[in-house]
Amino acid sequence: MTDREPDKATNQAKVFKVCPMCAFIWEDRTAFLADRTLHYNGYQADFEGEEKGLFYFTHHTTACGSTMTIEAKHFLSLYKGTHYEHTRRLSEKCPRYCLESSELRRCPTDCRHAFVREVSQILLDRHSATTEELDKEKP
Repeated sequence: MTDREPDKATNQAKVFKVCPMCAFIWEDRTAFLADRTLHYNGYQADFEGEEKGLFYFTHHTTACGSTMTIEAKHFLSLYKGTHYEHTRRLSEKCPRYCLESSELRRCPTDCRHAFVREVSQILLDRHSATTEELDKEKP
């Protein structure tokens, strides 16, 4: 067994994510975020509740290239900054970033949905963070 193969004895109760194609197992969020074979592709907004939005990742290995989704609720606690109360979606101030799943720029608007763009930046920058820093952010 290589270090990239799943351990069949892994306790399913503590599994964070399983790759839908190659069945690789990430036991927790820290391991998932630290994995350099994962590429963050985008975010699909859910305007009824940010926690229901979807983050898209592709598992880039020689044996896999699967894209998977993870509900935003698993990553929203990474952001500790300002959360605005009101939505500015589709207003004159809105740059409409949330309408494009591959648009990952920060939103300059004081909108209820803008903080998810900040979570996107954290996900994009995750490989520069140390495992110790990520451990501090565990939910």
